[in-house]
Amino acid sequence: MAQNAPRNNSQPLSQPQQQERPQTKPLLNKPLFKPRESRVQDRRPPSEVMLEKKGWNFKRKFFQNMATRFNYYFHARVKLEKVLRTANRDGQDNYNVLLPFYPTTLQSQGYSKSELDSVIEKTNMAIQLHDPRGKWIDDCFLLMGRAYFYEGDLENANKTFQYINLKFAPKKKSEYKTVVGATENDQISIASREKRKGFFGRFKHTYARNDAFLWRAKTLLEQKEYDEVQALLNILNTDPNFPRRLNGGLAEVLAYSNYIQGRYPETVQPLKVAIDKSRDRVSKTRMSFILGQLYLQLNHPDSAMEQFREVISFKPDPMMDFQSRIQIAKINAKQDGGLAKSMESLKHMLRKERFSHFRDAIFYTMGTLEYPKDPEAALGYMQKSLKQPSANTVQRMLTYKGIADIYYDQRQYLEAKKYYDSTAGVMTPDFVDAKIVTIRKEVLAEVAAKVAIMHREDSLQRLALMPESDRNVLLSKMAAGIRNAAAEKKKNDAMQAANPYDNPAFGNNNNGYTPKEEKGDWYFYNASSKASGFSEFKRRWGNRQVADNWRRSQNGVIVNNNNNNAPADVAGGPAETATEALSPDSITAEKLSQGLPLTPEKLAASRTLEQDAWFDLGKLYHDKLESFKLAIETYDSLLLKYPDHPRKPEILYSLYVWHGKLNNNAEAARYKALVLNQYGNTNFADIIRAGGLRDIDAGKKKAIGAAYDSAYTAFRNGDNNAALAMKHLADSTFGVNYLQPKFDLLEAMIAIKNDTLFATDTLQLSRKAVTAVMQKYPADEGVQAQAQALLDALNRRGELTDYLAKLEVRKSNGDGPLVDENISMNYPWQNPQPVFTDKLNVAKAPKDSVQVAANIAGSLPNKQIATIAPIKPMTPYALKADNPYFVVLCFQRVSKELMDEGINQFTRYNATKHAADKIEVGSFVLTPSETMLIFRIFANEDKALTYFDEIREEAALSIIPRIRPADYSLFVISRDNFILLNSTKDLTGYRKFFTDNYVTQ
Repeated sequence: MAQNAPRNNSQPLSQPQQQERPQTKPLLNKPLFKPRESRVQDRRPPSEVMLEKKGWNFKRKFFQNMATRFNYYFHARVKLEKVLRTANRDGQDNYNVLLPFYPTTLQSQGYSKSELDSVIEKTNMAIQLHDPRGKWIDDCFLLMGRAYFYEGDLENANKTFQYINLKFAPKKKSEYKTVVGATENDQISIASREKRKGFFGRFKHTYARNDAFLWRAKTLLEQKEYDEVQALLNILNTDPNFPRRLNGGLAEVLAYSNYIQGRYPETVQPLKVAIDKSRDRVSKTRMSFILGQLYLQLNHPDSAMEQFREVISFKPDPMMDFQSRIQIAKINAKQDGGLAKSMESLKHMLRKERFSHFRDAIFYTMGTLEYPKDPEAALGYMQKSLKQPSANTVQRMLTYKGIADIYYDQRQYLEAKKYYDSTAGVMTPDFVDAKIVTIRKEVLAEVAAKVAIMHREDSLQRLALMPESDRNVLLSKMAAGIRNAAAEKKKNDAMQAANPYDNPAFGNNNNGYTPKEEKGDWYFYNASSKASGFSEFKRRWGNRQVADNWRRSQNGVIVNNNNNNAPADVAGGPAETATEALSPDSITAEKLSQGLPLTPEKLAASRTLEQDAWFDLGKLYHDKLESFKLAIETYDSLLLKYPDHPRKPEILYSLYVWHGKLNNNAEAARYKALVLNQYGNTNFADIIRAGGLRDIDAGKKKAIGAAYDSAYTAFRNGDNNAALAMKHLADSTFGVNYLQPKFDLLEAMIAIKNDTLFATDTLQLSRKAVTAVMQKYPADEGVQAQAQALLDALNRRGELTDYLAKLEVRKSNGDGPLVDENISMNYPWQNPQPVFTDKLNVAKAPKDSVQVAANIAGSLPNKQIATIAPIKPMTPYALKADNPYFVVLCFQRVSKELMDEGINQFTRYNATKHAADKIEVGSFVLTPSETMLIFRIFANEDKALTYFDEIREEAALSIIPRIRPADYSLFVISRDNFILLNSTKDLTGYRKFFTDNYVTQ
């Protein structure tokens, strides 16, 4: 019993019993806090930690992809699409010119930066928090790049798209292709293959990498890297792995590339493909409208009409639908009997309620159709357009500009300036005529002042030359008319004072300045401000008649249409001063006659003032408004009225130059003969005969020559800014001098020298500078020859763009060129030629460069230069270390089949041996008997010479073994030297230059 009794727990256990009982774990088997020295924090983002975990199984893939897609990617995409929808310009485009390809541009965007930053943040969080092996990570990167693109951060956008292309390239051995240089069936492939065959293949996830190629192309287009974009699009167009789903996007990018470069004929075909394959109705409608505009630009009205009707059939937004109908009406108006039909169609649209928001544009279109046939009707329609309530500021800008242009053509310059001011106040920075509006706004006030002086002085002279009795009668009638007008105004003032809004100065006046009634801070939108302004005006100026030139009409204006001897609008200069302090009631004929030029001295002063105004007006038309027609008309009228003008030689010379610019050769020859025959001893005759002015002072002549030598030396040394500064200093110091043609040609050469980007707008400025020199000095044979050579080189640059584009410059990794047993390459900076004597240095200088320098820098002799035939343009080849370089293989005698084979063989060779260098090869026809293969583009001369040595050895052995080495030659050439070679066709001269400077036998 004792053995079976329960044990007392309070008794101590024996030693064996203590060993049999299991040990109990403590509640805390480790310290609550680690010692500070052992605490290590993992600062890596979760994505890197997840990447180290094994077991990328179905369950993990499913949850990671779902979380990435619906927690982050979906919301970021919805936010980005919302930003793009709200950033649309909502019809604020100028439909009278070619539309921007996309609704917004980076220069005039309305994107919300905070919203785009939110898109970038969401996509970044998705990338950092989720497993990078997920299939939605590349889509998040693509959204991030697009957000950078719309923000205008093109550098980060380009880097993001490049990262996608490299990071997400295929990794499997069966799919792997190198990004550059891989070939499949002799076709370069850079895209990722998408397996989307069959019904279920349509629902498979697509690679964002393929979309990133197109977005990178758009980014490069905004950065104006046109040649790099063209190379990328050429590869994608023939890439066998590029997915069919992106063919429409590829065509759209190609059309956009041609469109922004102004290559409209090449835009049509890819744009049609993009429209056909587009699934975005808004984008498809816009591209269709642009295609219609391009057809009009290319003079295909029937195709444009059909395209605009197709736009209407798409059921677009009201603005696009309305503008398509407007374009159809404009096309019909240009056909026989179509104007009346178009006007009736527009009036019908005015009665339609759905076009009520576009009535301002309808009236404007009716005005443009009526002008120039009926200017008054056109102005009436445009004034009605301004009275329509509308929030379309672009249309208001166009209407202001249309009215201003009509007044400008009618030479009502004060009225034109008012409307140009209004246009400038509402026009956008990207307005196509912004430059014209700004210039005319600034110049027309000065033009109007000159015209007012001419009219005023002419009228005063005519009054002064009238018989005294007739003049007194006319002045008496004028004084009585002014007093009666003042009395009538005083009578009406009592009725108008009670209600200032009945005053015609604040109503529908003749000038059309009646803005819509609306609330705002602007003076004319505030009724109380207008009322107080009217009271202040009446207090200061009294009652004024609503008429043009009202300030003069109350102070000396003589208006009498019944008297043929009196002018219709005469403003008194001195008379105005004499009567401006008098009230209208006290004006008499004697007071009006005080400002007339009745003495010989005053009459001569008045004529001098009028002559100067005529002369200055002609200069304004030519120099600032660039209107040769108005300038010629002004000077012709000046010579008719003042045939003995004191500056007649300059006037005749100006007419000779202006007629020459308009290709009026007969008139130009007539004025040239007048200058040479009547004013042969003047400097203007010297300009015509020899392109230089006479300078009797030998010291001054020597100083001018030294100034030119200094400027030209700076230009030869490459310091273009210093050369241009010296030229401008010479202009301000010496004025027009005997070396002026050389100075002007030097300035044109500096403009061309500074043009290294081959941009279209810059080339236009360069051509304009050279053409201006040729037109200014038509008789200078030497200047004409040099300018023509420069112009030929500029004109051929368009053909060389594909071969001479500036590509990406990379650092050199080579160890130097290979040296052949028989031919060694001499680098000027490594193996300089020994200098023996100064005479030898002159002999070693390139012959062409010496002749060009002597031809330009040489001063003209004092005697008249004999007329000689233009010399053949020289080719001053030069070594330029800062230029990109090309390797050229020139064929002497080879068939087209062998030449095509050579292109294919070299393309394969470069894809295999130089995949990372992006060496491109293409054919170029220099002359009908000289065809070349151009290998481009090498960052510097060293890389070009290395490649030259390499293919010189491999060409005959393995690349083109079927072509005999005797039938081709190889050389290296810089980009600038290639331009000169293409201009002069002097291949023999360049081979000699290449041999003298690079090759030692």
